[in-house]
Amino acid sequence: MLVWFLPLFLLFLLLGLPVFFGMLAAPGLLLWMNGQERDLALLYRNVYNGIDSFPLMAIPFFMLAGELMNRGGITMRLVEFSQALMGHFRGGLAHVNVLSSMLFAGLSGSAVADTSALGSMLIPAMEREGYTRRFAAAITAASSVIGPIIPPSGIMIIYAYVMGESVAALFLAGIVPGILVGLGLMVAVKLMADRYGFPASRSKATWGERGQASLKAFFPLLTPVIILG
Repeated sequence: MLVWFLPLFLLFLLLGLPVFFGMLAAPGLLLWMNGQERDLALLYRNVYNGIDSFPLMAIPFFMLAGELMNRGGITMRLVEFSQALMGHFRGGLAHVNVLSSMLFAGLSGSAVADTSALGSMLIPAMEREGYTRRFAAAITAASSVIGPIIPPSGIMIIYAYVMGESVAALFLAGIVPGILVGLGLMVAVKLMADRYGFPASRSKATWGERGQASLKAFFPLLTPVIILG
């Protein structure tokens, strides 16, 4: 019966069933057809015992927090804050992309959430400013990997749970590397902007405009503190 597991699993995927449910349904159906109801109950009990963990509850809550922040306009506030700080530099929107990814990393902890929230907003804006689609997509994809590095990070929680490590220690270990990755990307953007003549996205913001943008972004920037608490 085991030889039919892979074809049945692929069939479920072709029918549009999510991978997780496909991996459960394929062996479950085979065990049921083979009359192994006892093993079937053991299979699903072991699956439940594997996910019955308090630390893993943080993963869906991080996803929910990222979605609420995106729908609530927090993403736009972070982008406006980044533009007020770095929009006047040559290649300003690319710098804004990187800085926004660093700030959003502390909110969602997910590279996918970072890419979907910021990419849908910044990639079209960069194209309108004269950037190529390939460069805009590349800088968005490269900066989004900061999401799982700067805490809080869902991947770090899973790793700590599986390997028995301290979540707090992993979070502390990810701060400096995440910031260095962002700074390295900004240096690369600066070199490419000087070489290819990328435009600035706006004139230099006044201190009043920066203060206003900082006030709007004040509570969103406190979100990582609330999440970690």
